[in-house]
Amino acid sequence: MRIDAEQRREKILRIIINNYITSGSPVSSRSICWKYKIGLCPASVRNVMADLEERGLITHLHTSAGRVPTDKGYRYYVDKLVQTAGLTPQEQSNISREYLAKQLVFEEVIRKTSKVLSDFTHYAGVVSQPEIKKTCFKRIQFTLLSLRKVCVTLITNTGITRTSVVNFDFKIDQEKIKKIQNFMNAQLENVPLVNIKIKLRKMMIQERDSFFLILKQSMELIDSNSLIDEEMRFYLEGVSNFLNLPESDNSDMVCFLIKLLDEKVTLTSLIHEVMQEDGANRKIRVFIGKENPHNFMNNCAIVLGTYEIDNQIIGGLGIIGPKRMDYGKTIATVEYVSEMLSEALNQFVI
Repeated sequence: MRIDAEQRREKILRIIINNYITSGSPVSSRSICWKYKIGLCPASVRNVMADLEERGLITHLHTSAGRVPTDKGYRYYVDKLVQTAGLTPQEQSNISREYLAKQLVFEEVIRKTSKVLSDFTHYAGVVSQPEIKKTCFKRIQFTLLSLRKVCVTLITNTGITRTSVVNFDFKIDQEKIKKIQNFMNAQLENVPLVNIKIKLRKMMIQERDSFFLILKQSMELIDSNSLIDEEMRFYLEGVSNFLNLPESDNSDMVCFLIKLLDEKVTLTSLIHEVMQEDGANRKIRVFIGKENPHNFMNNCAIVLGTYEIDNQIIGGLGIIGPKRMDYGKTIATVEYVSEMLSEALNQFVI
């Protein structure tokens, strides 16, 4: 009997959430009996709904007889009830086609991904740029702009290119800058960027001849904050999709739209959290309502995954939408786009 009762509760909960996701309207016991052949009368359904409400999985709004899911109910649904059968072959083909466009450059692939996520779910799509500190040094190029100014172009093993202009307090000529460039390209190839300064400092301790000055100047050139920074950069596409949802009438949702654009640190912290998970346990993460770090995000859900370059987790991507999003479709989309993005970016590995 206990198993049957639990199955009834889960079945009714799944029906309520699926209906609410589709319609955005509270779900009544009468509508459940009318639409579904569940072998229960309205009174029995009401009893099950009362049990679900007592458990904190559904609630009612104002005096309405209908019920809506709570954050706890959504969490139970995502963890145990949602069906993620994956995308159809046609949907997979449509997404894959987006990454087959000819002559896409590295940055365009990243930028395109946020739009792909948004277009295929009709929510907001987000994708972070690869964290440059997790890549390896491939080569560096210096262009002398003046006697005290050098343009530095850093290229990583993943194809990421960063450019910065460095100003010196002393004069520097073409011969000297060429010597530093050749030295760094010979000594630093395939060294992780996070270890470059450590390696240069060790070499400075060992060197006391003319190379000491080259090492010192190499440190100054590579130490540019805009060249190897730790700030996460990301693309956000499809925020306007929120305006087409019934929730857009809610003042909290309008506040969310504004703050989402202003407080990018929120997305940064969540993406970092997903990226730092242990590989064996890594999976698509879903943050629902109050599980999000700020009150202004209480009415939304965020589905996040990661992507790889050269077998290393290097960035995050996902979907931002209302709590009543289509979780099955959204999770499947994030999973598949993650695979496609990883495959596309690995073509740029040098």
